[in-house]
Amino acid sequence: MRSSARRGWAGLALGLLLLVGCGRGAVFLTIEAIGPEGALRIPDDVDRVGVRVVGVAETEVLLEKEYALTQEHRFPLTLGLEPGPTTGERIRVEVRAFKGEQAVGAAAAVVPITPRQESTVTLRIVKE
Repeated sequence: MRSSARRGWAGLALGLLLLVGCGRGAVFLTIEAIGPEGALRIPDDVDRVGVRVVGVAETEVLLEKEYALTQEHRFPLTLGLEPGPTTGERIRVEVRAFKGEQAVGAAAAVVPITPRQESTVTLRIVKE
């Protein structure tokens, strides 16, 4: 089940890698989503997610994109991020989940970008 979710997000991961990687490390992001009854279901509870990456000063938006989710996706979702030429030593990654126009929940974290090393971060969206 998890491998089909990763296959479904392959295009998303490739899109995020186009933060114009320059060999300065990478961040692997895992998105979890939970509610009172456990993991949220796609598309019953969540039908799209928005991913926003900003510099820690939050003055420069490095990436802002929304992705539709289908029945083949499952939480947790995994994405890859590589820094671009204007990425500093840390980024703020924000994820929002939606059902239609209704916000379901959000999560954010400040993540270090370590040269030539991979970092991992898990963001857990809790249904509001």
